[in-house]
Amino acid sequence: MNITSRQLKAFVLTARYQSFSRAAEQLFITQSGMSVLVRELESQLGFRLFERTTRKVALTESGSKLLPIADRSLLELEAAAANIGRSASAANGSLSVGAGPFTAAELLPQAIAAYALRDPLLHVRLVDADGTRLVAMVQSGEIDVAVSAGLHDAPGAERTLLARFRLTLIRAANPPAHLPREVRWSDVAAQRLVGLPHDYPIQKLVDEQLTRVGRHAPPDVICNYLETQIAMVEVGAGVAVVPIFAAPACAKRRITMHPIVGPVVTSDFYWMASRARKLSSAAQGFNAFLKTYFSDLAEQWPSRNDRAAQKTSATA
Repeated sequence: MNITSRQLKAFVLTARYQSFSRAAEQLFITQSGMSVLVRELESQLGFRLFERTTRKVALTESGSKLLPIADRSLLELEAAAANIGRSASAANGSLSVGAGPFTAAELLPQAIAAYALRDPLLHVRLVDADGTRLVAMVQSGEIDVAVSAGLHDAPGAERTLLARFRLTLIRAANPPAHLPREVRWSDVAAQRLVGLPHDYPIQKLVDEQLTRVGRHAPPDVICNYLETQIAMVEVGAGVAVVPIFAAPACAKRRITMHPIVGPVVTSDFYWMASRARKLSSAAQGFNAFLKTYFSDLAEQWPSRNDRAAQKTSATA
């Protein structure tokens, strides 16, 4: 018998949600993939775990007896892995931090370098991955923490707020149409928009405000990544709404920023860690530093953008 932890987790999640599709979402696999894992486990055990109907799945008597054992086994395995990982991290003086591609390239390198001046003994390893992969890596202990603007809630993991960044409109530096220094959502709605997929957290915020002012059409151009969105704006494909944490990347390009008012909308930035792992004091210190670092970034860029706009007007 060769029962894997992934098969046990598939069984426990399916029992918890009484649904293969909802359980599959938690493991970031397809519904058919979840069904295969459960069938494999049933085949090895030699008895059925669920009674399946068109509306839901329910535990069999044998499944009910196995559930607490499987649940306890998974908890003990995750706790043991977390303790070993914590000991290794403490011994190595290291912290592994995961982030999305944009955050990993544009924000965290500078933050890590700044923190190294305070604590040169802590080695921070930076890992870039997409949001769903980051969640799975935190859950498995592959990374200690993740930093992102769009992390999902997940079993065994907890999020804490690092900072809030207001949304701002960006446009090419020499647009054909004039826009005031501060724009309203009605101004944004009238533009040709470069956006992100509708299920992205930031795009959901944007769509909510645009719907409120009467625009129901999707963006005219849709990009999968923030980096691509910014590049498309620079070449004149349209304007975009981005969090102010994108300002350092925009500053490298011929892009102008316009704060959005009426209302001011903010995007949250999170730190995610496993509930089963107690982070070292050094990791907690890095967390506290990031809160200050990102909060300062959120405050300084609107004023820095104002100074840049004044400079541009003076030289025009």
